[in-house]
Amino acid sequence: MRALMIGAAAVLAAALAPGTAHAAPPANDDFADATVVTALPFSSTVDTREGTAANDDPTSCDWSTSSVWYRYTAPADGFVRMATDRPDDRKPTISAYTGARGALTWTPGACKYPHGGGSDTFAVTAGSTYHFLVQDREFAGPVGFELRLVPRVANDDLAAAVDVPFGTDVAGDTGAATLEAGEVQPSCESSTTRSVWYRHTADHAGFLSARVAQDLSNATVSVFRGSALAEVDCLNTSHQPAVFASSAGETYYIRVANGIYGTAPLTLRVEDAPQIKPFARYVLPEQPGVFDEVRFGIEPGDPAGRWLRGGEIHFGDGTSAPLRASEGVSQVLHRYAADGEYEITISGYTTDGRSGTTTQKLKVETHDVTVSNLVAPATAKLRETTTVEASLTTNRYDENVVVELLRRKATGYWEVVGTETLPLAKDGMAVVPFTYTITREDELLGKATLKARVRLAGHEDNHPVDNERVVETIVVVGTR
Repeated sequence: MRALMIGAAAVLAAALAPGTAHAAPPANDDFADATVVTALPFSSTVDTREGTAANDDPTSCDWSTSSVWYRYTAPADGFVRMATDRPDDRKPTISAYTGARGALTWTPGACKYPHGGGSDTFAVTAGSTYHFLVQDREFAGPVGFELRLVPRVANDDLAAAVDVPFGTDVAGDTGAATLEAGEVQPSCESSTTRSVWYRHTADHAGFLSARVAQDLSNATVSVFRGSALAEVDCLNTSHQPAVFASSAGETYYIRVANGIYGTAPLTLRVEDAPQIKPFARYVLPEQPGVFDEVRFGIEPGDPAGRWLRGGEIHFGDGTSAPLRASEGVSQVLHRYAADGEYEITISGYTTDGRSGTTTQKLKVETHDVTVSNLVAPATAKLRETTTVEASLTTNRYDENVVVELLRRKATGYWEVVGTETLPLAKDGMAVVPFTYTITREDELLGKATLKARVRLAGHEDNHPVDNERVVETIVVVGTR
C-alpha cells in the first residue's frame, strides 16, 4: 500500500510540474498572419520546423507539410524576383497568388520548385496585392526569403537587339521580358509569353549555330535573316542549337523565347555549326555472309541533332543505294556476292544544307556447314542398339563444329542423346557415328525419329537452313 501511495504521489507531482515548452509555429505560419513586405528589396529569415500547412493552402505549384506566408502590394508595374537562401537540394517551393483566402489565383510565372525548377521572376501590376507561399516538405529549418525588383531586360524588343560577336557568350534573361505588340511568330513555336532579341552580323560564309547553354523548358530559339525577318531556322528546344547558312556581311536576328514555367537567366553563343558525320550505327547480322541480306542502320552523326534529308551509301563492291529522308535511323539493305573486306562510304546531308562523308570497313565472311546426310537402320527392335551416321560438309573455311543427335519424344519435344565436337577442313567431309538404343517410348510410337543438328563453334552459320536432317527407324515388334 505504501508503494502504491508513493507511485500515485509521483504521478500527481509530475502532472502539476511545469511541462517542457514546445517551440511555437512561426509568426507568419498562417495566411492571415502573413509578414507584410512594405518595400523592396526585402529579406527575412524564418524557421519552418514548427510550421504547419493549412487545409486551404493552394497546391497550384506544390504541396507541403509546413508553410509560411508573405504579402506585398506593388506600387507600380514591373518585375519581381523571389528567392530563398538554402542549398538547391534543400530549397523550399515558393509561389505567388492574388485574391482572397479560399479563392486565391496563381500568378503566372511565379512558381519556383526545389532543385532549381520553375520560374522565380514574374510581372506585377500597380495596386495588386501578392501573397507569397513558402512551402517545405522533405526538409525544414531556417530559410531566408528575398524579394526584389528587377528591371525589364534591355533587349526585350527587336529594335533593342543585343549584338552577339562570333564565339562569344552573351548573357540574357527571359524572366523580366515581354512579348511586344505585333511580334513575329516563329513557325516552330508552341506557347511562349516572353522573348529576348539578339543580332549577329556574319564575318564569313558557312554554317552557323545559335545555342542557349542552359536547358530551358520549352524554350524556342529562332533565327531570321535581315530586317525583313525571313526565318532561316526555328527550334522549339534549347537542348540543341539552331543552325543556318550564313553569308559574309549579312545580319541575322536571333529570338529566344520561353513560357511562364521555364524563364531564367541564359547564355547565348553563335559559332560555327558542327559538321555531320553520317555512319552505320549498326550492321546486321554482325558477321554477314553472302547468304545474308545485310541491314545498314545509318545515323546522321550530327551533334546538332538533325536528321538526314538524303544521301548515298557505296557498299564497296561497285554498287550503291540512296539514303532516303528519315526522322530516325535510315535503313538500307544489301546482299554481297562474294566474301571480302569492303570499304563502305556514307554521304549525307541535313535540311539546313550541311553535308558530310565517312568511310567504314566491313568484313564479309561466309561460314556454312551442312548436314549432307543422315543414315539409320530402316527397322529395329526394342532395346536394340543401332548405329546412326551423320555426314557433314563445308566448302569455305576450316571450321570447328558441334554435331548433336536428338530423338523426338512423345510430347513432340526433341531430346539430345549424343554430342560430338570435331574440326572440319575446308572442302572436306566427315562422317560422325552415333549409337542409339531403341526405347520403350519409340516402340509405343512405332518408330524412332532421329535428327542430326550441327552448329559452328565460334561463328554464326550464315546459312542455317541446311544444318539439320531427320531420319526414321521403324520399330518392329519381335521377341524381347
